[in-house]
Amino acid sequence: MKIMIITKNMRAGGAERVISQLLKEWTLDKTLECTLVLLENVEDFYSIPSSVSVQRIDVKHSNRLINKLLTYKSVRKITKKIKPDVILSLPEEIGIYVIGATFGLKTSVVISERNDPNIMPYKKITRCLRRFLYPYAKGFIFQSVQARDFFSKKIQEKSVILLNPLDLMRLPSKKHSNLKKEIVAAGRFENQKNFKLLIDSFALFYKGHEQYKLIIYGEGTLKDELTRYAENVLGDDAFEFPGRNRNLLEDMQNSEIYVLSSDYEGSPNILIEAMAIGMAVISTNYSPGGVECIIDNGKNGIIVDKGDVYKLADAMTFLADQPQIAESYRLEAKNIRNRFDARKVCKNWLEYLVKVQKEENR
Repeated sequence: MKIMIITKNMRAGGAERVISQLLKEWTLDKTLECTLVLLENVEDFYSIPSSVSVQRIDVKHSNRLINKLLTYKSVRKITKKIKPDVILSLPEEIGIYVIGATFGLKTSVVISERNDPNIMPYKKITRCLRRFLYPYAKGFIFQSVQARDFFSKKIQEKSVILLNPLDLMRLPSKKHSNLKKEIVAAGRFENQKNFKLLIDSFALFYKGHEQYKLIIYGEGTLKDELTRYAENVLGDDAFEFPGRNRNLLEDMQNSEIYVLSSDYEGSPNILIEAMAIGMAVISTNYSPGGVECIIDNGKNGIIVDKGDVYKLADAMTFLADQPQIAESYRLEAKNIRNRFDARKVCKNWLEYLVKVQKEENR
C-alpha cells in the first residue's frame, strides 16, 4: 500500500509531531510505502525516517496566488508520478487545496482536522472553498466529537475520531523528588495560545507565591510583545521565555505545574505529554471541546473556563498550596500513557486509511 502524507513543513508543531510519529511506526511495516510531501523547503525540526521518500516543493514566487497555484500544481504532478493509494493531508487548510489539486486522480484523500473548525481556517475564501471541496474527500479524522459535529451529516458519516499518538520512548525516565517552583507552558506565541491570560493569572498567583517562576517555551510573532508585557506586569525575575527547545520534556518534567491557557485547540500534544511525564496540569476548556477526553477534572488535573483569569489563578494556588493533592494528580496523570500509546494509536490511523481505500475500490 502506498501512503502519501502532505503538509506544510516539519517545523515544530502539533500536526508535524503527529506526522513524525505516524511515519516512525508505519515504516516498521515493510508492506507500506510512505511518501512525505512538504510544501515548503525549510529546515526540519522533527525527524523523518530514512526509508520515507521526502518530496520538498520549493516554489518561491512574489505573488501569493501564483505561488499557491504553482505549489499545488507540483502536488498534482507528484501525485500522478507516485500514484498513492491514499493521501493523508494535514492540517485542514492544506487539505482543502489538496482535494482541488488531486481532483480527477484515482487517489483517496483523507483530511485530518487539527483545530476548531468554527475559527480555522481564518480566511473567508478558504472557508468557502472548504464548503465546496470537502464533500469530495473520502475520509476525515477529527480530534473531538464537537469538531466533527460542526460538519454535515454526510461528512460525519465518513469520519472517525482518533487520538494523537504518544511516543513513550520520548518520555524522560528520571524525575527528581524535589520539584522546581515553576509554572510551565509551551507553544507558539500567537493569540490562540492566550499567553497574556497566563501572564495575568500568574501575576495574581505570584502575589502570594513569590518563590515561583513562570516559564513559557516557544517562538512566535507575539513573543517580543508579550515579553515586554511580562516585564511590566511581573518584573524580570518572575518569568523566563527560553524559546524553542528540543529537550522540552526533560527540561520541564521537574517543574511543579503545567498550564495550557489556549482559547481553542485540537488535541494538544504538549498537554498529553506533560501528563504522561507526571506533571500536575491545568487546562482551559478550549473550543471546540475535547479536553475532557484528556483530563478527568479533579482526578488527574484541573479544567477551568477559558479566558477566566481568576479561575486560572485559583487553580494554580490550589495545586501550589495542596501538595498532597497535586502529587495524587501527578500519579494519576501518568496513566494516560496506555490510552495514547503510539503503537496502538498509529495502528488505528492506519486501519482507518486502509478502510477508506478499500471502500473506494469497491
